[in-house]
Amino acid sequence: MKIVILDAETLTINNDMDFSIFDEYGEVTIYQSTKDSEVAERIKDADIVLCNKSPMNRENLSGAKKLKYIGLFATGYNNIDLDYTRAHKITVCNAGNYSTEAVAQHVFAFILHYYNTITKYDEFVKQDGWIHTNKFSPFMEMKELFGKTIGIIGYGSIGKKVAQIAVAFGMNVMACSRSTEIKKIGNIQFTDIDTILSVSDIVTIHCPLNKDSEKMCNQEFFNKMKRDSLFINTSRGGVVNEEDLVSALNGNVIGYAALDVIDQEPMIQDCPLLKAKNIVITPHAAWAPIETRTRLMEIVSKNLKKWLAGTPINVIE
Repeated sequence: MKIVILDAETLTINNDMDFSIFDEYGEVTIYQSTKDSEVAERIKDADIVLCNKSPMNRENLSGAKKLKYIGLFATGYNNIDLDYTRAHKITVCNAGNYSTEAVAQHVFAFILHYYNTITKYDEFVKQDGWIHTNKFSPFMEMKELFGKTIGIIGYGSIGKKVAQIAVAFGMNVMACSRSTEIKKIGNIQFTDIDTILSVSDIVTIHCPLNKDSEKMCNQEFFNKMKRDSLFINTSRGGVVNEEDLVSALNGNVIGYAALDVIDQEPMIQDCPLLKAKNIVITPHAAWAPIETRTRLMEIVSKNLKKWLAGTPINVIE
């Protein structure tokens, strides 16, 4: 079996991931990165393609006549033309739930960054602010998480983990989920999006990007939020209308935003978010702790092994 890995560098820092885990399955060719224009040529003789974000569209796939399997180093699969893969009986498997703990941790890193103003304190001290004051405790405005309301839009594995952590902080937890008609589970109150927006101090997005969620976080959405609220997105950049978010921040419609994902990645030079105040952005890194990436490699390897054995798992139908 000819196995092609298209974008290995998206998974590594200083080559800290061992791709020899796939050698037992066939002849492996590893490309550190692949331009969109290079995909078709590189996969044309492949039986198996493993990739993270390389576009598996009709144009790229049509010449890969031997291709039987696409394994994703990711949970999301919006880079795959599923109509084509279904029609040509190409199995597609993703790595669901590998990043649950890491992304939930990142959400609370954002929250604590905002509520505890760590960066501002660090800058104050390092600029000799504490040296040149007569106050033993020159504090800035901070907030407690205890008693605050967090609204979770999307209640899959990551949303559930965020809720679990929020309960440990003593927060009020509200959630919106299509998969449950139950109004309350334990400490989690389920309700509609409008209610969540109107009462939450923090709104965090954990839904997939699809035709229903695309650009749902728009002007109307932000206008329903509390004026001092924190908006967090660690799901997909496409769920946010970025111009509307910039307007909401600069117009004091909402208090602060924290994003790990944006509409176009890598960020382009004229990204509208760079014009916003009261925003922190990380470069789609919530999933990337060493333990998380190691788990990801193991899941992708297991997916491939199960498919080869005729008992596939994590198949995108």
